[in-house]
Amino acid sequence: MVLLPFDTEGNVVLIEEWRQAVGRVNRGLPAGNLESGEDPEAAAHRELAEETGHEAGGLTHLTSVEPANGFADALFHYYVAHDCEPTADQELDYNESIRVTTASFTSLLAAAREGDLRDGRSMLAVLYYALFERES
Repeated sequence: MVLLPFDTEGNVVLIEEWRQAVGRVNRGLPAGNLESGEDPEAAAHRELAEETGHEAGGLTHLTSVEPANGFADALFHYYVAHDCEPTADQELDYNESIRVTTASFTSLLAAAREGDLRDGRSMLAVLYYALFERES
């Protein structure tokens, strides 16, 4: 599950997190796994709160994709979170260190265009939203 969270001023809430696999801090969107039997929308609310300390005023399902169905059965659910506000502290796992920041959607779109938005999950959310949802 991946979130494209907009705060009450229209900025996107982002996370910066060390990613061991690529050996650097990654800037991207909050994301996480479903717990056993958990509804994807409930997971979206939970992950947003845990990773960013924000609560969404509302969620809209954006899309669901199978990112690598040639070798894995993963299914990613994408949500747009509207009117996000900081309501509590993060509830990070023992091995997580996440810095919360914001950026304009326009700057994220530019980062995607310029190759500076490297996280594939985040890239898909930004581009899908720009192509299909932004004007609606």
